[in-house]
Amino acid sequence: MPEEVKNKILNGAEGLFLKYGFKSITMDDIARELGISKKTLYQFFEDKTSLVDQTVVRHICAEERECLKICQEIENPVEFMLMITDTFSDLKKQINQSILFDLKKYFKATWEKLNHFRIEFIYNQVLENISDGKLKGYYHQDLDNALTAKFYIHLVDFMMNPDYYLSDNFDFKRVHSEMMRYHLRSICTEKGLEILKQSNLYNENLIKS
Repeated sequence: MPEEVKNKILNGAEGLFLKYGFKSITMDDIARELGISKKTLYQFFEDKTSLVDQTVVRHICAEERECLKICQEIENPVEFMLMITDTFSDLKKQINQSILFDLKKYFKATWEKLNHFRIEFIYNQVLENISDGKLKGYYHQDLDNALTAKFYIHLVDFMMNPDYYLSDNFDFKRVHSEMMRYHLRSICTEKGLEILKQSNLYNENLIKS
């Protein structure tokens, strides 16, 4: 029962944070939205910082599991990257753009955990994908695996900092899909490009161009 209550709080808090951002939502808001007392809320979370941290960590763990699941299901390296784009773009489009500003400015320890996920987990997944793609003939053989994976991480860094592109009125999903198209077009052989050209990612971006 306590675990169910905690999960209910985390689910409710995540929904509010994604919609309104971390800074504007208070513990009072969360208790009121969930129909519980603040006393119950503080039984599970020491303060708002603790709640934000556990919400984000749970979200990161869910993304890791989803990524590993897709990796097990999709053997083609190009299709894997396309599936990742569809899955996480759909997830991220629900996010209030201010959430990343809030996290970086007001919850720095949690922001660093997000950075660690990006640098360690995503880097290793992309590194493995590049190696697999070269082995199967979908990516250029002369790529430097580690350097190319680091380039990708820098693209993710751009995507994770909406102050770089919000002034141009680009939403997260558009930035993510353009980023992935840019990445794949630069590393794919003709064999890999054929798969990219058949994808929604490629065709959607042609329409927007």
